[in-house]
Amino acid sequence: MQLTAEVERAIRSVKPLPQVAQRVLQVVQEPDFAIDRLVDVVRTEPTLVARVLRLCNSARHGLGVQITSLTAAVAYVGTRNLVQLVLVSCSAEWFQGVRSSAYTSPLELWQHSLTCALLCQELAERLPGVDRATAFTAGILHDIGKVALAQVDVDAALLRDAARDVDPRSAERRAFGLDHAAAAGLVGAAWQLPATLIATLRDHHDPEVVLGDDPLPALLHLADRMALRGADEPPLGASPSELDRAALAQLDLDLDTLTLARARAIEELTKASELLNLAAQHVR
Repeated sequence: MQLTAEVERAIRSVKPLPQVAQRVLQVVQEPDFAIDRLVDVVRTEPTLVARVLRLCNSARHGLGVQITSLTAAVAYVGTRNLVQLVLVSCSAEWFQGVRSSAYTSPLELWQHSLTCALLCQELAERLPGVDRATAFTAGILHDIGKVALAQVDVDAALLRDAARDVDPRSAERRAFGLDHAAAAGLVGAAWQLPATLIATLRDHHDPEVVLGDDPLPALLHLADRMALRGADEPPLGASPSELDRAALAQLDLDLDTLTLARARAIEELTKASELLNLAAQHVR
């Protein structure tokens, strides 16, 4: 793959997750991890602690109770939500830096990524052997390639095609020389992410990878497709594609299960949006 210097610079410009977020992910993937260990990791980043406390107190506004410690915050939001807060807070800077253009907008990209992450988490709960935190991470990172490509100056008409084309990935390849999934794989490689996560980001539209032995690409593929649907629409459209049907079979899921997972993810998205003050606070 021959990339222009501008595309290469854009890919290198996306900052990796802070060390505290990476350490949180390592902790929660340990069997029977202790909550105190998670709290100790988060405590190492004072700015993050202040943000978590501020968000929790904002959510409790009017209740007359102030949360003044990270331990109390964990008791209030729960361990899983604390991991979400850390990942979402640490990743918000990526989306803040996205230029609004015909290709994408910061808020839409942020909302889609968070929706996809929550869907990944909900589906992971129904799949033995799939770590929920890893699934959430795959969802929040899956469009990181778009964050990079949005920094590249190309013809406005090509950008519109990439945003609206029936086959947007082909339009991206015409505009940038690669599509957003390939760009996400390159960003993940630059960050030295685990190989399985890099492959998931890069190939979650590739039938050979989606239907391979690792269930994570199939899970991300379905979550991504579902996140593009409206709340009142079928989770995969009226006529799921052949790959969608194969991914469902691969994971031993059905459309009814997807519908329930989406309903739960929408509830979580509403809570997260209120807790994070999504539009006003994180994406300007």
